[in-house]
Amino acid sequence: MKTLIRVGLERLFPVAALRYRAYRSLIGDQGSYLYSSGWMQSLRERRPIDNNENLIPWMNFPVVKLLEERLTRELDLFEFGSGYSTLFYASRVKTVTSLEYDEVWFADIKARAPANVRLILQRNDVDGDYCRVIASTGDRYDVVVVDGRDRVNCVKHSVSALSPRGVIVLDDSNRESYGEGIEFARKSGFKALSLEGLKAKGGGSYRTTILYRQENCLDI
Repeated sequence: MKTLIRVGLERLFPVAALRYRAYRSLIGDQGSYLYSSGWMQSLRERRPIDNNENLIPWMNFPVVKLLEERLTRELDLFEFGSGYSTLFYASRVKTVTSLEYDEVWFADIKARAPANVRLILQRNDVDGDYCRVIASTGDRYDVVVVDGRDRVNCVKHSVSALSPRGVIVLDDSNRESYGEGIEFARKSGFKALSLEGLKAKGGGSYRTTILYRQENCLDI
């Protein structure tokens, strides 16, 4: 009898029935991906965290998982755009050099950053000093994360600042305007691997592209 009633209600109210089933599968079930990835916890805390409430980069969960597994203490990392990601990277690599343009956010992260983090404050501009900071350090980096401003130019200036096994991680690469940066890297001998999925607090599908050469520090 209950089955007949349920089937009847689903036929009368198909949209509501579908939403209810989705709710039960994804929100009502605490073993679902929304919980195991940390999405629900991030929504509650209003900050990007995993299911153990550890801070993570505000990137899609598949790429965060890959970085969790493959970053090592032998690597030097440069980051365009500091944040909770800075603390995540600092706990996994040898050194982090993080570039930030917002003075308030810079001060906040600086107060939290461990000794292996070097923070650089630089005014935001387009094809100016901001994207060229990586070259001005005079260092070579194993991983460059492009997650700040002027991303196409940041990718272009990152290519010559990489170690022989270096990779570039370009976040939000689904944005059409960033295609120029990916194409520049391809012409410079890089391959592109894109990972896509939910990110903390976000309801859409977000893409991150890893630009790499045959011999690379992430073993791709």
